[in-house]
Amino acid sequence: MTESGENDDRYEVFLRLFAQNRHHILGYVQSLLPHRADAEDVFQRCSIVLWRKFREFDIQREFLSWACGVAFYEVRNFLRVAERDRLQFGDELIEQLAERRLKSPVVADQRLDALRDCLDGLKAEDRELVHAAYADSAALSEFARSSGRSVQTLYNRLSLLRRRLQECVQRRLSAEGEPA
Repeated sequence: MTESGENDDRYEVFLRLFAQNRHHILGYVQSLLPHRADAEDVFQRCSIVLWRKFREFDIQREFLSWACGVAFYEVRNFLRVAERDRLQFGDELIEQLAERRLKSPVVADQRLDALRDCLDGLKAEDRELVHAAYADSAALSEFARSSGRSVQTLYNRLSLLRRRLQECVQRRLSAEGEPA
């Protein structure tokens, strides 16, 4: 096979692996940085570094572990440069968070799946309230007006629903043997 053909194959393999693991890598970076915008910036830099270093990647290894290792060093580099910020995680905490996150990269997906199942178990009016509070761009006060309820009543109901959803997610994860 020509060098160009090998490069095309490697490019396709990288894109496939990266696409399959993109949200896990981003979640990993987000778990190590306190600000979402910083995490997204570091993730973008990490994506470029992963592509540049992909020639060194051993296809027999697990891509996600390798990518998270690269991401870990990108986070550390970012923190070194951004020391001017008041809130910074120490190297030891970053290493602990990184190790913990690597041990179970799919837990966040399992939590999200459990939350979706729990939301499906709510009454339609409660799902609408949760959707209005978290998904719609409209203010909760508009939802209160349209539903004929006070904003305080809706906040009280949301508080109850949050507790129920949290308990439901914890039960589902415990039943699956995952940490809640």
